[in-house]
Amino acid sequence: MILDQNVKLVSFKKKDTQFDFLPSGDVFQFLSKDILINQFLGNTLTGSANNIYLRVYDEENLKVIPLLGNKSSSKFKHNGDIAVWSGEAEGIEYKVTFKLSNESIWFWTVDLKGSNQEVDLLYAQDISVSNKGATITNELYMSQYLDHKVIEGKNGFVISSRQNQSQGERFPYLQQGSVNTKIIGYSTDAMQFFGKEYKLTDEPALLYKDLPNENYQYELSYTALQTEKFNINEKTNVVFYGIFKENYETAITKIEFIDEIEDEFKKINNVKKEFIENEPIEIKEEFSGTLVSERFTKEDIENYFPKRKMEETYNGKLVSFFTEDNRHIVLQEKELEVERPHGHIITTGIDEKKVSSGLITSTNYMFGVFNAQVVVGNTNLNKLMSTTRGLLNILKNSGQRIYVKYKDKFRILTMPAAYELGINHSKWFYKLEDDVLVIKSYAAKEKADIILSVESEKNKSYEFIITNQLVMGSNEFEQSCNMEKKGNKIIISANENTFLHNNCPEIHYNINVLGTNFEVSDDSIFYVDRETRNGTLLTIKTEEVSKFKLVIQGCIDNNRDESLEDYTLEEEKKKFYELYNRLTCGFKLSIDKEECNNKIDKINEIFWWYTHNALTHYAVPHGLEQPGGAAWGTRDVCQGPLEYFLMTQKYDLAREIIKEIFRHQFKETGEWPQWFMFDNYNMQQDDSHGDVIFWPLKVIGDYIKITGDDSILEEELEYRHFPYGAITEKETILSHIEDAMISIKGRFLYDSALISYAGGDWDDTLQPANKELREKLVSSWTMALAYQTIKQLAEVLEKRYPKQSKELKEISDNIKDAFNNLLIKDGVIAGFAYCENENNIEYMLHPEDKKTGINYRLLPMTRSIISELVSNEQAEKNIDLIEEHLMCPDGVRLMNHPATYKGGVIEFFQRAEQAANVGREIGLQYVHAHVRFIEAMAKIGRVEKAWKAIFTINPINIREEVKNAVIRQSNTYFSSSDGDFKDRYEFQENFNKLRTGEVDVKGGWRIYSSGPGIYLNQLVSNILGIRFEAEDLILDPVIPTDLDGLNFEYEIYNTKVKFVYNIKGNNRVNEVEINGTKIKGIELNNLYRNAGIKLLESEIKPLLNKEINVIEVSMI
Repeated sequence: MILDQNVKLVSFKKKDTQFDFLPSGDVFQFLSKDILINQFLGNTLTGSANNIYLRVYDEENLKVIPLLGNKSSSKFKHNGDIAVWSGEAEGIEYKVTFKLSNESIWFWTVDLKGSNQEVDLLYAQDISVSNKGATITNELYMSQYLDHKVIEGKNGFVISSRQNQSQGERFPYLQQGSVNTKIIGYSTDAMQFFGKEYKLTDEPALLYKDLPNENYQYELSYTALQTEKFNINEKTNVVFYGIFKENYETAITKIEFIDEIEDEFKKINNVKKEFIENEPIEIKEEFSGTLVSERFTKEDIENYFPKRKMEETYNGKLVSFFTEDNRHIVLQEKELEVERPHGHIITTGIDEKKVSSGLITSTNYMFGVFNAQVVVGNTNLNKLMSTTRGLLNILKNSGQRIYVKYKDKFRILTMPAAYELGINHSKWFYKLEDDVLVIKSYAAKEKADIILSVESEKNKSYEFIITNQLVMGSNEFEQSCNMEKKGNKIIISANENTFLHNNCPEIHYNINVLGTNFEVSDDSIFYVDRETRNGTLLTIKTEEVSKFKLVIQGCIDNNRDESLEDYTLEEEKKKFYELYNRLTCGFKLSIDKEECNNKIDKINEIFWWYTHNALTHYAVPHGLEQPGGAAWGTRDVCQGPLEYFLMTQKYDLAREIIKEIFRHQFKETGEWPQWFMFDNYNMQQDDSHGDVIFWPLKVIGDYIKITGDDSILEEELEYRHFPYGAITEKETILSHIEDAMISIKGRFLYDSALISYAGGDWDDTLQPANKELREKLVSSWTMALAYQTIKQLAEVLEKRYPKQSKELKEISDNIKDAFNNLLIKDGVIAGFAYCENENNIEYMLHPEDKKTGINYRLLPMTRSIISELVSNEQAEKNIDLIEEHLMCPDGVRLMNHPATYKGGVIEFFQRAEQAANVGREIGLQYVHAHVRFIEAMAKIGRVEKAWKAIFTINPINIREEVKNAVIRQSNTYFSSSDGDFKDRYEFQENFNKLRTGEVDVKGGWRIYSSGPGIYLNQLVSNILGIRFEAEDLILDPVIPTDLDGLNFEYEIYNTKVKFVYNIKGNNRVNEVEINGTKIKGIELNNLYRNAGIKLLESEIKPLLNKEINVIEVSMI
């Protein structure tokens, strides 16, 4: 059976512009060529995000009437020229007429007839104004670059919105206002209009309030206009307009196109064509809204979670906590306080020896999304179920949802009393009047299976309907799919001639329904007329049962074992705990000092959860705010995953990852793509930023230095060819390295060792604005990375390849000389140097810089210390400058001032000058860079700074460390700490308030980052000081004296060890005992401090002869 969309759209088309409505009168999409003007694709069951609201005032209360779509009681008709919604409410007859006047302009006319009622109107519209594919991939990201400008004109406020990020060399523009009525209020983001409480109430927060008249440049672009109040005297007419322009080159400074709009408005006439009146789409009476859990009482919490730790309170109430077995529990009260909803990603267990393939993963959210983006293999292209849209649960068709028949009505489950997160599971508790429904979603350890279980604690029986928005590809509504029911199994497969089928012809999913008889249908189950409107909304209706289970099996091909296991959460959880204990090497800190226990608990807990985050980034690349992934960023995989696996001594796996990276090098250039897919899809970016070429060279050096295994250099691996990534002949990794070095040497400027910026560096927001900057700009951070990488390569090649080693040593020495002689001016490392010629260097992001307004850049200051590129004197200067200009209560910032924002028009750097939102790298506290600051502080021996910095970015009870931190999810890595500024102008004018802590800071995007792996590596390798060099053990701790007596349990050489730190000072390691036997080590070299010691593997392994071995490390 083929499941098809079967949507009969009502379309209005003028040239390249087409506006599509659903039969319910809801907006499906507004398109001009490839530009999606609205943001969310509507659906008949849950409607669309936009509406026009009539608000009727009387002495006692305010009544709000939606006029459009399935949220209204309107009749919907159309005639090919116009669409009309009409009805009556509160004694007022209303008619809304939509008219696409030409390819650029449309009007919404609201005609009202009443008897002197006092009213106003709210016009509300979700907007994207971006490429449709980009929007559907990530609407949050596109909103970050949509600049809103609100200007007051003759009819009040007008909102103009420009997409600042180029959409195929175009900058689309949308302007909205009224032709004939004064607009007195506005808002610009759905977080304002719907509010965080929408997740509970299912009602927009501003419906009963005045709009705030505030431009909030967040991540859910949603414009709302409020008319002045007026009295309906017999007949009243209000007209809203929209005008779209495909390309608007300049920043918005004024209201545009007024004459054009007014001329077009004059052409409107009520054409007396015959109308096609759509029959009202009636939802069956047995369906009724949402089901929200009662809140847990103190007794409930004590009953379900008697052993709690790291409790978090907010406004005097308990809102979240952790348990002894690494579960995190969030109460309903906390979810109502956060903009970013609590969510989780669960995944099959990884292969510990080789790069995993065919894993299944699922994303779920506290507000009633039990599985979403369910996908086996490629997380972009192989989806069974759709991704959740937005942050507020506005459209409730996405992913997998559950309706329960309660008090004679089917209601969709939304907010629970509590949401429990474990490494491989999520659990929702819905407290009803006389029962508790417990819903679990969990991943199996060995097979690519996701299990959903539903159970009544009181053994009461209910009917359930489970909805599943199927995709079988990249995004919902794009293709049909096949469905076959065999007994209790539903088989979903890709249609022939689809992209997914052509690439994975055998891929299919089995949904096994256990514990109940059931009916399979689509969305027709909801409608009185039983017609299908969303054919790929798979519905499963159970009989009355007290419990049932779904097992979703992901089958990348026909080779997997499809037999069903009798899964229980307890058994699978146990298997995952065993896996994580192996992966984390049994990491555990303890200390017999009560005043230290809170911080030690935080580290132990975050090690567990950041391992989960790091594995998600590595094995199934995507995040909560960033569902698009599926690829390895070359720079990213060389950091988070490899640092983690080398730190945890998973050398076989690290070697396999490195081989996969080298297989994607381009033969023609010797460079790597910015990103590449590592599965059966041969996809990669053709180019990359200027630093990317160094990362594979760095990790091959790291691997050889740590393991001593230089045989990897003789591994023969393929290259890729332009333009389609064709695989070519094999050559040794050493040959791959030599090809990369040819490319690097070709970027040296003017016979110097200065390296051209090319496509950019680590800070993606500072991509060069033009070709001249690409060719003549030098990034001092890239120079420091190049020095570190090439110097280390020279060292690890010296024994086996002395000729190549000598040449690399000369290059690294030249880079060092160029850096210190040309990139440091007046004791300050320039962020960039613009080299017009060999004799003319202009310093940028430096005190001499009079163009950008930025004087200091963090990255070269920290990387030059990490790489030991600068002198001790300069390193101290770097730290002083960081402390004076870049340090804030929530961490170090990338620069001392943001790039100047001028409405999104660029002069020097692309994203830094384009983004309208203050988030991610734009907000300048990018946590990844803060982690590298920790590494630099450990390198130079700034013990207290390094230790404090570890907790500044630990999300567990973060407000204990960062007083101005806004409440956020506590068990996920947040990629940035964003100042709570409404827009870029407020940000640049009040930036210094971040340094004083006068402005709140919010957590950014979660999970999808190399940051968790890097953070944990810093903790083990550079703070606790346990690392390896050619399999010899390095002991080089950087630990405060307050932690004298710290115990650290960890596995080394596949042996359990307890390190005991006796810390009387931070000068040096003076004594080591292994199981009571003193052992001497070799002192390490560190340019900036007395370093630790190296213990030879051959000497210490024989001493590790107990079940739990004790290594005492004494420092003076």
